[in-house]
Amino acid sequence: MSGVRMIGVTTPHSRDRITDSCLGCEGTMNVLIEPHTVTRTGLQHMLEEACPGRVVVAAAALDDISVEELGGCLTLLLSPSALSGALDRLEPLLARPCTRLVLLAGALDRDRLLLAAGLPVDAVVREQDLSVASLAEMLSALHRGMVSVSRNTMRELLALAADPVGTGAPLRPPLSARELDTLRLMSTGLSNRQIAKRMCITVHGVKRHVANILVKLGCQNRTMAVALGLRLGLVELETATGS
Repeated sequence: MSGVRMIGVTTPHSRDRITDSCLGCEGTMNVLIEPHTVTRTGLQHMLEEACPGRVVVAAAALDDISVEELGGCLTLLLSPSALSGALDRLEPLLARPCTRLVLLAGALDRDRLLLAAGLPVDAVVREQDLSVASLAEMLSALHRGMVSVSRNTMRELLALAADPVGTGAPLRPPLSARELDTLRLMSTGLSNRQIAKRMCITVHGVKRHVANILVKLGCQNRTMAVALGLRLGLVELETATGS
């Protein structure tokens, strides 16, 4: 993975829930549940590139797919917002011995950890750490009964564990007004050229703003920057959907 060192660790859920016949299974399907259209589309393309030849099903909510038609081994990737009111729908999938559950978190906080603790989660991944390479590594590790944890995720988990009263809170990155405008236009799916026209600046100026946004948010690509912006309240969902 570019820029992020991954650490392999075994997890009790992986050993208890995944049978020997599931490890290395070639029939695994990746199921992505993400409400935000731009984020979902970007993640779907990344999954398809990370796992060529593997079926990827992407939807805004579990209600949008037929759970009964999802056969074989599943890797279920969910954002925390997709879990709202969906736990009943998750039960038949989680009851399968070879379902892997990956929680995609824009930022790790105590509420998300408590949510994850109540589910048979195999991996918790910060969305800003995601790339094609890191997805390929994480999914490959899951098939071996392992989970890859980024260095930044491990540090956040340790910091939360050391803060038993929950006094810590995620900080909003110091984006400039123009960078916030750029991020909000990025969330609508506009290209650099279209953003430049809206903001009355050059395409080079837009590229500079995008580069600054990625550095300040600690993200590896535009899709993950938009996802994190939504989680941190830097981008409103109404703006992101273009409504």
